[in-house]
Parts: sequence; structure tokens; C-alpha cells
Amino acid sequence: MDTLKDSLADYIVVLSRSIQTTADVIDRDNYIKHLAEAAKIFSCLHSGRMSEARELVIDQRRIYGWGRLSGDEGRATTTAFEKFASMAVPSHDDRHMTIGLSQVAQPGSQGEV
Repeated sequence: MDTLKDSLADYIVVLSRSIQTTADVIDRDNYIKHLAEAAKIFSCLHSGRMSEARELVIDQRRIYGWGRLSGDEGRATTTAFEKFASMAVPSHDDRHMTIGLSQVAQPGSQGEV
């Protein structure tokens, strides 16, 4: 779990940096939205709501697929997100995900999420 949170923290750092350095106003707005979603994901991970975190990651993966962030900032952000998302929800086939967040057991949960 710490590695997953570390990867999410790395993604948040890249998002924060990209907000500050991008010259594209539309991208800046998108970075802010991604940062808000990252905060929601962190909150879910922190409080043990793994199914909700998984769904948020899946939604974010779809959003990244619909639009491209421009320049070096966009490439760095997309790379950082994909690194985190591949740890959280390894399969790109949302219907067959069986590892990642779906297998993270919570204390006292008998291995169920």
C-alpha cells in the first residue's frame, strides 16, 4: 500500500509542477481537475475505501484517453498517472481487473474489499 501511495504522491507532485509551468490556460484548468481527483483517490486509499478508489482510477484513465495535455508537462503528467494507475488497476480492461486495488485487504476484512 505504501508503494501505491508513494506513486500517487509522485503523480501529485508532477501535477502541481505542471500547473505552475504550463503556458496553456485550458491545460492548467485540466491539471487542477486532475489534482482534485487525485485528492479524492488519496482520501479513499487513506480511509480504506478501495472499491471507490479503484473506480476513480478507472474514470481518470478514461479521461486521460479522451484528451491530451500539451507539451512536456502533459507528457510528464500522463506518464506519472499511468505509473500510478498501472499499480492501482493493472489491467486496461476494466471488466477483468482482479489485481491491484481490488486485492488490497483491509485490516479485519478477511481479504475482502
